[in-house]
Amino acid sequence: MNGPLILIAVPTAAAILTLILRPLRQIGVFIAVAALLVTAVWMLQAPLDEPQVILGRTIALAGGDRLGIALLYVITAAILVSARLASPSWPYDPFALFVLSALSAALIYRPPLNEVYPTFVYSALFIAIASALCAVTLHSERPGGTSGALRFLVFSTLALPVLLLADWTLGQLSQSPDTPELIQRTIGLIALGFALLLAVFPFHSWAPGIAGEAPPPSTAIVLTVLFGAVWILLLDALYGNRLIATDPNVPELLKAAGLIMTASGGLLAWAQHDFGRLLGYAALVDTGAILFAVGIRSDAGLAAAFMLVTGRVAGIGLMSVGLATARARATDSSFAALRGLLWKLPWAALAIIAGGLSLSGMPPLAGFPGRWGLAQQAAAIDPRAAAILLGAGASVAVGALRGLREMLQPFDENDTPISRERLREIILIAVAVTLCLAFGLFPGLLAPIARTFVVAFQ
Repeated sequence: MNGPLILIAVPTAAAILTLILRPLRQIGVFIAVAALLVTAVWMLQAPLDEPQVILGRTIALAGGDRLGIALLYVITAAILVSARLASPSWPYDPFALFVLSALSAALIYRPPLNEVYPTFVYSALFIAIASALCAVTLHSERPGGTSGALRFLVFSTLALPVLLLADWTLGQLSQSPDTPELIQRTIGLIALGFALLLAVFPFHSWAPGIAGEAPPPSTAIVLTVLFGAVWILLLDALYGNRLIATDPNVPELLKAAGLIMTASGGLLAWAQHDFGRLLGYAALVDTGAILFAVGIRSDAGLAAAFMLVTGRVAGIGLMSVGLATARARATDSSFAALRGLLWKLPWAALAIIAGGLSLSGMPPLAGFPGRWGLAQQAAAIDPRAAAILLGAGASVAVGALRGLREMLQPFDENDTPISRERLREIILIAVAVTLCLAFGLFPGLLAPIARTFVVAFQ
């Protein structure tokens, strides 16, 4: 079997394994997790950048894509472990693995459309398949709450014909490379396709919706694994497509979209009354910051984008674990429902607040190094951009602290008693908080990976 095909086959086989071992769910999941981690280590060392023939097309897996897929494997494994420990009733482990398989195919199978441009056809198709699989897992935990999942499915489905049309116009450009109207139309279609996939304003309404309605592990899959694959495709388009790489308007478009998205999320984050929706708006602010970092089009900007993605994974993961632990015992994740949570479930409260503050970029948590480094670069370009980035982060922090105020309220002794966190949940949260602090206090731990990431996309 060709090396790249192994990266599609492993999560598929792991998904089938978890289906077969459903009566022994934990054993099946942990075998699948071990397989993902071993494959992630293998792919970083295997000669996958050598040309391979798949279905009659010659392709090669570049270093940036290989590192990105390895990170997606590790993130998926972490989500599966967290779901087993904090949400043992979550039944979507096979779907998460099938999503990873589809995303791996989207990143691997991108043969050249012609001698100049790679094709978007297969990537767009596999992203649509992954989105449909994600939508299955986004059922609401409350009756009637399906708007977020439906909007997610609609916008991700709309991205497919847009990217297919962009692929067609790229083919036309090979025949008429000096047509300004065709160039602008192609760039506009590519920008629209990625805007739909990344929930860029005004296509963002589904993100807070699913974060407030869906099970936390499902939300984490969409906002980290699916988004991670789309980010890799975007970087490939920016650095590997000659048309986009040489257009001077693309960086300005990215920075403007990032600031608009950051500002819109920041305007709404502070006023939220539900930790789930706060997570959604915090993710939007973070996505805008990453867009701005990528738009800087420098090694420092790309390094900041990597650190932001790392902080995003840590913050969303930590907050999702806390929400899963709390929702298993409370009616929902609203501030009112979690009133007095600090005295009932102190570890869950710690995870929710630490995750929210990390997403806001507060020190000394994992989100701080990337956000602060980006703010410094933005200040050198335009101080107003730095103010927007820092102000939006402060808005997320205010929202988290408003929720903390409710958690600190004394609980009514007449309330229905709830069970304390189990030992496995405490250990999981303690490990997650420790990692979040370690990445915030010692960002140099990630420096070798960040350098490899930057070099891969130079």
